[in-house]
Amino acid sequence: MKKLDSRVRITETDDISDRLILLYDKHPHLATDPFLNRLFNQMRTQSLHITEAIKHNRMQSKLGTADALRNQKLRKLRDILKGYRAMPIPAQSMAADALWTIFSKYGIKIVYQNYASKSSLLESLLLDFAEPGAQAHVDTLPGMAEALSELRHAQSDFTVERIAYETYWAHAAKEKTASELKKTLLELINDKLLLYVETMRMVDPDNYTAFAATVEQIIEEMNDVIARRSGR
Repeated sequence: MKKLDSRVRITETDDISDRLILLYDKHPHLATDPFLNRLFNQMRTQSLHITEAIKHNRMQSKLGTADALRNQKLRKLRDILKGYRAMPIPAQSMAADALWTIFSKYGIKIVYQNYASKSSLLESLLLDFAEPGAQAHVDTLPGMAEALSELRHAQSDFTVERIAYETYWAHAAKEKTASELKKTLLELINDKLLLYVETMRMVDPDNYTAFAATVEQIIEEMNDVIARRSGR
């Protein structure tokens, strides 16, 4: 019985473990096997943990995407101001110069700050642009109000994502990383489950042949996916 390819992805490892657990549950007569009982209890625990770790990684990714968006909107605001400052229309270039003075207090260097500092600085920048004197200049420049609104929405969306992430992380068990959990699951599957069911298929074919055959099929199907992906 071939082992599960170590190039399997984290999400695929999670899926394989779920399928194997479901398969085991569909063979209630195997519940009397103490080795399989202990093994699948371990797999259930590790499968749950890797699912949580994947969720954590995805939430981190969403947070990073939201942060990148507010960086983009800040750069857009800077570029609009630069464009208006170069305009040959005095009313617009003067308004842009006044707003540039505000923007320069913060600068594009904001994007290199950590999440907390960046949020604080962006909130302060947006408040400064909302002051009556600044607002008069904003109204003079078509597109400025929209650019500020986009930055405000990007900042608000980031805050929502960060609260969701921090709320989840505060209540989540601080377990191993998804990569570490994948390694543990691979060991349970390759070094314990496959070796054991291969042996038991020969020792007690009546009780283990069907189960072992399906386990083998699940592993082979995933290995085929990995091989095609790797060009082999």
